[in-house]
Amino acid sequence: MSNSKEYFIGIDGGGTKCKVRLEDAEGNLLAEAITGPANVARDLNGSMQSILQATDMAIATSGICGLTPQSIHAGIGLAGLNIPEVMKAFKEKTLPFASSSITSDLHIACLGAHKQDNSAIVIVGTGSSGIFIKGNVQFELGGHGFAIGDKGSGAWLGKMAITHCLEVLDGIKSKDELTTEILSFFNCKNAHQLVTLTLDAKPAFYAGLAPLILVLAAKNEPYAKYLIIEAADYINKLSKQLFKLKPARFSLIGGITHILIPYLAPELQTQIQEPIGSPEQGAILYSKYQLTHREN
Repeated sequence: MSNSKEYFIGIDGGGTKCKVRLEDAEGNLLAEAITGPANVARDLNGSMQSILQATDMAIATSGICGLTPQSIHAGIGLAGLNIPEVMKAFKEKTLPFASSSITSDLHIACLGAHKQDNSAIVIVGTGSSGIFIKGNVQFELGGHGFAIGDKGSGAWLGKMAITHCLEVLDGIKSKDELTTEILSFFNCKNAHQLVTLTLDAKPAFYAGLAPLILVLAAKNEPYAKYLIIEAADYINKLSKQLFKLKPARFSLIGGITHILIPYLAPELQTQIQEPIGSPEQGAILYSKYQLTHREN
């Protein structure tokens, strides 16, 4: 294959992974690739590495002779870019693409999910956040980061479960199945071993506990079920704020949405629509939009 055409790459970076999608100008899928985390608020240089590595992997997979990042237009949506200071720092980095259209992971996820104006999403994955888009207006909620926010997310569930486990080990709370399962999951015997694992842990480490918490909640383990209900309550409230803006379409996306949907308010469940496309496709749409408006 030759590289005589225009090419676009959509880049979606979050707390757990960076996923890219390579297309030609007609929207035909040429390759995809996944690398490590790309949350620029937590690790700017590591995010750059994930982006470039995923791009190189997609190019190699495409089999297109002579294709380089310099001949590809990039739409880039990353966790953390909703923070102005982080956006500024990222834009100071040198990117190798023919053009770079940069925005938040929330923005591209909403564009991909709806491919239309006047729409909203809530993302519940490693972190949690919501966005409403209409014209040039973007209204964002949540997305405040693991340390002080991301309630209802996979990382939040894991953090709260480990905190509970440590309180049980300290004798503050009664021993329960959740604590036993967490210790088994991490192959730990005491609080010191568990704490040691968390010293340099990233949000993805905590989010890894979310499936276990779901299994236990389904078995009516008290604290696991309490955590799932608390998470769902927060997502209900976040969604309710977005519904005040009367979006024409609404989607709930992210790695742990399937965990929470049965626990959400019935009136919210009826409003959820399946995403039309992926965040990576939304990133490519954003790139094409920005290119068109630059030319005009």
